[in-house]
Parts: sequence; C-alpha cells; structure tokens
Amino acid sequence: MTINELIKILRKEEKKRDFKHEKTPANSKLFKDRCGGTFEAVVTGNGQEKCLIPQVGSLHFLYRGQNQEFVPCVPSLYRGNPSDAEIFIEKMRLVVFQRLLNMHPVIKIFFNKHHFKVDVEGLAQHYGLKTSVLDLTSNLNIALFFATCWYDHDNDEYKYYDDDITHEAILYVFMPLLDNEPSPSMDEANYLNHNIKPIGLQAFPRPGVQEGYGLHIPKNESIKSYMYRFTFTSEDSKMYYDMFKKGEMLWVKDALVDKTKQIVKMNVFSYNVFTETFRLFRPKGYSATKMKKEVSDIISLKTKVDDIVFNDEEQMAIVNEWNTTIGPEMTSKIYRKSWFEHDGVDDNSSDGTIKGIRNRQEYRTLKKISQEQLIEFIGCPDPLEGAEWKNYTNKPRPLEKITQNGWQEVPAMMEEFFGKPYLTKEDWYIKN
Repeated sequence: MTINELIKILRKEEKKRDFKHEKTPANSKLFKDRCGGTFEAVVTGNGQEKCLIPQVGSLHFLYRGQNQEFVPCVPSLYRGNPSDAEIFIEKMRLVVFQRLLNMHPVIKIFFNKHHFKVDVEGLAQHYGLKTSVLDLTSNLNIALFFATCWYDHDNDEYKYYDDDITHEAILYVFMPLLDNEPSPSMDEANYLNHNIKPIGLQAFPRPGVQEGYGLHIPKNESIKSYMYRFTFTSEDSKMYYDMFKKGEMLWVKDALVDKTKQIVKMNVFSYNVFTETFRLFRPKGYSATKMKKEVSDIISLKTKVDDIVFNDEEQMAIVNEWNTTIGPEMTSKIYRKSWFEHDGVDDNSSDGTIKGIRNRQEYRTLKKISQEQLIEFIGCPDPLEGAEWKNYTNKPRPLEKITQNGWQEVPAMMEEFFGKPYLTKEDWYIKN
C-alpha cells in the first residue's frame, strides 16, 4: 500500500474506536487547537509520582516508523548478540547517565518538587545510549518522518531520499492497552507502567517534541504488534523532512547531547559505579567478583574516576535559561484534568443536574485511563485492517496471577475534556 492509503486506514481505525463525544468535527478541532503540543500530569499509582503524557485525546495507538524491517526487532542493547559483560558495561553507562541527570537543576528542583517522573532509560535511549528501550510515539506524522527519512550517522542529522525512487518502509502500530502483548493484561497496574511507558515531557526537549513513549523489551524478547509495509516517494520523504524543519524540530541538539557522547565513549569506570550497577542490575548467575573479572577484559576499573557532570558555570546557565525562557514555556504546556464520581443525572431535574457527586480529584490516574481504554477495546476489539501481526519470538503472554473474579463495577465519572495549565511562576521559578 502507499503511504496515503496507510494514513487513510489508520484514521478510519481511530474513528472506529473514538468515544462519541470525540467523533464530532467541532470537538476534534477544538481539542487539536487547544491541546496540541501540551502534556497531562497523570498520577502513576506510585505514591505522588506523575508522568507527563502527550495530550492526544484517546490514546488508541502508538507508532514506530523504520526505513526497513529488522528481524527480530530488538532494542539497541541486545543487537549483535552482546555478551553479559558487554550488556553490563552499557548498564554502567546508564548509571553514569543517571548521576548526571540527578544533578541537573531543573530535575533536582522543579521535577522532584512536583513529583514528575524522570524516565532515565527512556531519556538515555533518545540521547544515544544503548538501552533495552525502543522509541514509540503517539504522533503518526512523527513516526512517518522516521520511516521516510534516513539518519546520517557521520553528521548526526536526518536527510530525505532525493533519488526519484519509490521506497518501502515499515510502520509498527501498538495498542497501549495490550502492552506489547496479544491481549489486554488482567492487571490494571500494567497500563503505561510495564512494557510500554510514557517518556513524554522531560527536562530535555527531545522526548517531548517527539511525543515519546518507550517500549521496554527484556533480553530474548521482541516486538509484538501490528505492522504495515508501505511505499513512499522521494516527494513524500521531502514533505516530512520539511514538516519537521529538516528534522531539527525532533532531533534537538541541547546541553545533554555532548555529555551523552562523552558517556558513550567511556572505557574507564570507578569501582563505585560498578558496585551501584551490580546492585541495580545484577545479572543472573554472576557474583560481583566474576562480573568484575569479565568486564575488566573490555574496560578498566579504577578507584577514582570523576563523574561526567554539569559544572557550576553550566548549572548557572541552565537555571538562567530556565527562568527566562524554557520554564514559562514548558510549564504552560503542563495540564491537569480534574474529575469526580457520581450517581448519574437526577431524573427530576430539568437542567440535567448531576447527583451524588463524590471523590473529586485534581489529576487523572493511569488506572482511570486504563478503565476508559478497556471500555473502548470492548467496543471495538477488531484487528487493524490490512496489517500483519508480528511476534518475532513467537512467545505468548506470560501467565498472570488473577486476583479478581468476575466483573469489576466502575462508577459513573465525569472529567474535564480539555483540562487546563495550573503551574504558577512560584511553582516553576528556580531561585539562584
């Protein structure tokens, strides 16, 4: 199929799954005009933690565009059949990266203050470290950019196909409710909190502008999703290249890029980093002594190795830029949607008065959203038209322990359709 035929099919599949209030042209346009490029603060279920999810209405699909199909499709950490020691070294780089993030002023002060989730591995993937994550996006056009434009490794930039040839590309389509499995999980806590997790808005721009999600895939596993093969022309490639300003809108180069490149090139680590990595990511069947010996054949371990950091001057520049430009711009895009439970409309009321209002909440939760998504799935469990189902490792869903019998009663609820920004200057301003 052509790229235009693919888009037409996916738009039709989205409409089949929309709630009625989302199907009207007026509501659809209003949502796009008011909420495009914004993010909703959603409670994850882990205490006060909130993830900042791209606002797209109902999240029917997530996408991954590729220039070609790789069999199996696995994250960068597992490509080329790496040894356990090589995987562990990449985990050490991830620990160094996490230490770098921990000292970033915006994360240390703003994100932590508001309990916004920092997706360390998702960020690491976006900035070039080898991880167990595959990038996904909730924006079809963004996925099609990555499918129709190619990455020039030597110059660290994207280019379009300028050859007057028709090319074939791949688009993977995921249903978030399925969580990279053939059917929905029986555990509501898995929704956007297990294999598929939102990266969304972070202190650094790439994941936000890419409306990013991360698919976490364990070793010896792979993608389980729908897949389309489609053709595109060099004109199509140029159109998406221009749509995202030569890719610069998506492939943002900021202060984290050079720091990450330093981490990627590291071949000397401290024993302290090794110890922390072993505590966090202990490989099965390895003692610390055995792993230390194996990694020492590849890299060096020393007592004292300075971490890669933002120095005092860089931190001051970050704070100044945040307070003057990035802070007010970013926080104006962070929304929340209040909601409440109720007992329905009062039959004796002439104006549709809601009765029995209770349990008012300022933020939606992943659990609440998962219940809405399950209702949509029950309403339309159909496979995607014209798509192939891909399960490269032919593994079924892992067995789950069922903790609930029978149907679950979900109370009637009402929520804000658009939500609104809520952070004041006092909430985001960083005092020097």
